[in-house]
Amino acid sequence: MYLSAERLALANQAVRETFEQTSIAWQAIPHWDTGDPGQTRVPLDDPTATTLTFLNLTPQVQAFQLTLVEVNAPTPDLMLAEVILQTVKLANKVDGIVLPALYTKKAATNLPGVTLDQILAALIGARADIEDAGYRAPSCLFTNTPGLIAISPLVNGLPQLGPVLATASINSVQRTTTIDSSVAAGKILFLMLGRRQLIPHAGAPQASPGEEPVDLAVSVCPSLEVVGEADDNEIEVSVRITFALRIKDATALFALVEP
Repeated sequence: MYLSAERLALANQAVRETFEQTSIAWQAIPHWDTGDPGQTRVPLDDPTATTLTFLNLTPQVQAFQLTLVEVNAPTPDLMLAEVILQTVKLANKVDGIVLPALYTKKAATNLPGVTLDQILAALIGARADIEDAGYRAPSCLFTNTPGLIAISPLVNGLPQLGPVLATASINSVQRTTTIDSSVAAGKILFLMLGRRQLIPHAGAPQASPGEEPVDLAVSVCPSLEVVGEADDNEIEVSVRITFALRIKDATALFALVEP
């Protein structure tokens, strides 16, 4: 043990809180803790599948080093600053896996145009498709920066984002650059995720995954791992998570792109 029990507990608390605050996937998709850190596979639980499918639980690790000064300083501020920085990188890594996988699960539909009225009509159409599949609770919308700009104009000095989201029954918007590579530079992208539960913005960590069409099966929750002694009086550590993305019902997803 290279960290005191108190410092390790503080570090793990910082990892959990930072990951929840910075990972879009964690905020928007409920997670299922398998309860077994050594578990390697989980069932997909796709109700439409004719054969059983199992997914591998894959570890994602962000390795770094702490100095003895950082871990033994009178206050933990130096250590926590480094832990938080690396946790943000881990969150970005997880988002870069999860969000593109959601987008590519179903073929995208072209937007009919890029005016606010045309975008709103397309979002309502996507909403109707998702509702017909049984997901009638307010949806979550992922978009890139051009998409957020397109639905956030000022009309007569009043922002239109709220009315647009209310009309399309969307209660959570997550802007991300991790899906920008899926479209040409500067093009609009929307990805709508249907829900059965009323999940507030960033409230997925507290939601039950059982009713939802997409969840994260997690065997190792975001935490700090102490690996061992490194060179120059440093300690090799890492922040980690082991998970599998389970898309149990792709009918809850609808993607819109600017052609």
